[in-house]
Amino acid sequence: MRKPVTKRLSKSELIAELAHYVPGDGSPRKIAAAVLEGLGDIMGRSIAPRGAGEFVLPGVLKVVTRKRPAVKAGTLVRNPATGEMIQSPGRPASMQVKVRVLSKLKQAAQK
Repeated sequence: MRKPVTKRLSKSELIAELAHYVPGDGSPRKIAAAVLEGLGDIMGRSIAPRGAGEFVLPGVLKVVTRKRPAVKAGTLVRNPATGEMIQSPGRPASMQVKVRVLSKLKQAAQK
């Protein structure tokens, strides 16, 4: 894996990045496999710890990361089911990855 992608890529920048993965001998199956591998690699580098923290496949989806802070054991937290305050068992800080569907994919699902 190459170095992290440190800024959100535009559509043309994404195409330029994917071009590095296309082999020179050009059979359609090899090109498709290379593009799929490249897309996965670019996405991984974008959400890597030192990466941009987000990846956008224009019009289709957006992948973002978010830091979840640590919670000390014994901290009072609200139980969403009952609304009562209970003591938390605690948890370490972590990174959360979320995927959001964008307009073109939503419209395709409505048709």
